[in-house]
Amino acid sequence: MVSMRLPLALALICSLPATAAAATTQPEPTSSKAPSSEGDAPDESAEAEPEGGDAEAPDSEEPAPFQPMSSKAPESASTPPKQEEPPPSEPASNVSLESERSSGDLRDERKKWKGADTAFRRHAMGVRGGITLIPSWVLKRWFATHTNSLCRGGSIGNFAEKNGIVQQDGCNFYVGGEYTYRFNRILDLAASVGYQRVAVPPGLWILAADHDPARPETLGSADYTEIDMGFVFLELDAIARVPIVVNENVEFGIGGGGGLGLGILTGGIYQTPLGSAPAGWTPGGGQTDTCRSIDDFKDHTLCTPRYDVGEDPTMSPPDEGDLSNPNPDLFATCSKGRCSERDLRAFGYRNKQGGVPPVIPVVNLLINARVIIKDVVGIGITGGFQTGFYFGGNMQYFFGKPQQDDFGAGPASARRGKKRRRLTLQRHQRGF
Repeated sequence: MVSMRLPLALALICSLPATAAAATTQPEPTSSKAPSSEGDAPDESAEAEPEGGDAEAPDSEEPAPFQPMSSKAPESASTPPKQEEPPPSEPASNVSLESERSSGDLRDERKKWKGADTAFRRHAMGVRGGITLIPSWVLKRWFATHTNSLCRGGSIGNFAEKNGIVQQDGCNFYVGGEYTYRFNRILDLAASVGYQRVAVPPGLWILAADHDPARPETLGSADYTEIDMGFVFLELDAIARVPIVVNENVEFGIGGGGGLGLGILTGGIYQTPLGSAPAGWTPGGGQTDTCRSIDDFKDHTLCTPRYDVGEDPTMSPPDEGDLSNPNPDLFATCSKGRCSERDLRAFGYRNKQGGVPPVIPVVNLLINARVIIKDVVGIGITGGFQTGFYFGGNMQYFFGKPQQDDFGAGPASARRGKKRRRLTLQRHQRGF
């Protein structure tokens, strides 16, 4: 306290007028100022002091010690000057525009994902179907010539011809039924049963190892091949899709998967040797000196199967009357595209290929896109590989009691569902 009182006292002393100290030493003037005698003159020096401003002030009007300090304080110290607000600039309008855009995007995002955490039906029954084909470049590994069904009519393109196709016609297909269980909005498990047709137009097939292009006589090792097969498949697939749009009206996702199964084969493969010294034969025209190159395999009247005793020396040759068009050289009756099955049977060595197993494994790899409308009707497009490439689609009907899910959590209570909906919305607001 002593340290605070000392500066305070000094300030108090310095603020007092200099005449205040002098007034305390002079005697108080009397009430009568008349001179005691005529010879006495008034004291001019005493009367001149008040003119200097240092006269004694009355006791009642003595100023407070700090009053001069507060009265001389600048006006700016008590009231700070007002600062003018800068006018709005162009970036402010841009910010408001960006905020409007972001709010619009957020509304679109909410609309897009509204219903992502709502209940959905987990069970579906459906049908599937499509086309299948075996690419020529796969068969080229084993066969110098072959036939195929590529779903484009009877024309043979340059690429197919370079890969050994001599006949091309028809189209293979698959059909089936399926049951689907949805674990969540991402993962499905689908069990299916169906039939797939595997058939190609009849033609002359020759193994690549048996043919030498420099020796035309090796063409006789070709077999007139008839493939009319199919198989019943039992299959189990796991399919995962990324949800693109999920709302109360539409759910759309893209993904893929795979599966395993079994195929029970039906039909068979039948082969009849072309015969040694191959030649051509036409009804009414007789034998022709053709079948000199692989290009002649495209027309069976240029390369015609006939009975060859060398195939089975113990077998008796057929009678001419057993053939559709009797001829002494025992040629089968053929058109450009196919030969008479009756004549081939008469040869006695039209054999069913025995190397085909009755049951084959089925491996399925697929990609899929599916849209579900009102959680009732599903429409999908599928492509992949399963004993050949395929492309098709499916339709599904969803049924059962709706169950709630949040992309994999399974059924949940309403309280947990509300929390998950909030978290889902937050993820999408952050750009998930």
